[in-house]
Formats: sequence, C-alpha cells, structure tokens
Amino acid sequence: GAQGMIAISKITKAVQEVLAAGLGGYTITRNELRNADPSIAAEGKGWIGVYRGSQKLSPQTTGDRPWGGEVEVVVEVQTASMRSGAEAEERLQAAEKEVMDILEADKKLKATVDMTMGYDVRYEINADTQTYFQAAIITVKALVRA
Repeated sequence: GAQGMIAISKITKAVQEVLAAGLGGYTITRNELRNADPSIAAEGKGWIGVYRGSQKLSPQTTGDRPWGGEVEVVVEVQTASMRSGAEAEERLQAAEKEVMDILEADKKLKATVDMTMGYDVRYEINADTQTYFQAAIITVKALVRA
C-alpha cells in the first residue's frame, strides 16, 4: 500500500501555496520547465520555480509509526537586470531573503512535513550579451513521519 511512500506533490504544492500567499510581484510555478528566459526573470521581482528534490526513506524501529523519511524540495529563485550584474545580485539577495523568511515562518509547510531541518543554497550566474541573469537554488530539507 502507501507504506514507504511520501506524497511529495502535496509538499511541493504546499511550498508553492505558502510562497504565493506571502509574496507579491513574482511568477511562481510548480514542476514547470526551468525558466531559461532572462526577460521572464526580469519581470516584476523575479521568477520562482518549486520542484521535488529527493526523498530518503528510513524504517523506524520504535513506536507504532513504522517509517519516516527525509524529503528535499527545491525552490529556485531567479532575477535579472538589463543594467548590471550588481543590480541582478541585489535583486536576487532581496528575493532570496523574502523566500527564506516565508519558508522559515512555516517550518511544517502547511502541516505536510513534521519539521524543516535546514536549507542548502547554491548560486548560478549567467550573463548573456544583454542581460545579467542570476539564480539562488534553495534546497529545503524536511523530515516526514508517517
């Protein structure tokens, strides 16, 4: 049956809903293709994509809950500037802070996880001829008990 399975789509949906409720001025998508268009990242405050990352299942030996797992959900935040790399970075820093503040404020992600254990963030910088295009890729690490 459902033993050993975590409904990650419920968690990605919750992350999208939490971000959409708390943020204004962003385009927020879930499980769409990764945005590769700097002009979309330059619109409003930026583009945010929510994706499933991974899950690790571990049998629990104690109690009446037979298993649990660690789930990773990826939130990619993109910003762009036509003017300068510095401006793109400032926009990205502001966007990343807004996203992190919202994730930190709901560590149970609308009760879809038991606890958020931490975050990993890595950065990507792309500069084509017209646009400075940057991304912060935030991996949300959460614990789920069945």
